Amino acid sequence: MMLHRLPLLGFLAALPLLTACNQTTASPPAAPAVDPDTMGSGVHAALADAQATRERHDAQATGMAVMSFFDPIGVTDLAEPAMKAEHRRELDEKYRRVDEEVRKTVAEAEAIKAQNQARETRPRGRKPARQAAE
Repeated sequence: MMLHRLPLLGFLAALPLLTACNQTTASPPAAPAVDPDTMGSGVHAALADAQATRERHDAQATGMAVMSFFDPIGVTDLAEPAMKAEHRRELDEKYRRVDEEVRKTVAEAEAIKAQNQARETRPRGRKPARQAAE
């Protein structure tokens, strides 16, 4: 009877190692993937970061689906709700950053608009009249 359960126990022993390997290969690099200076503005960088996070989450969900196919006792079914909750939390954080960057960009645009309007309403000094060459 124990010989029949040996492959199952071996799989259970290897499952944490598989998930650890998946997390280290799927995690983003320590440096930001998108340099804000090359993107142009913080909004573009925040949107690119959110898109990269969404793609990484899709890859992790696919990996979880593949692992659940080979999981006869349903351990991955227990981990899936926690993974989805973490994905939601992380995406909420990313989109909160996008909102902050959009607000900052709109505030900068409003400041530039007000500055240009103030420059247009300011009375201009008279240019000195040219003296005719005698």
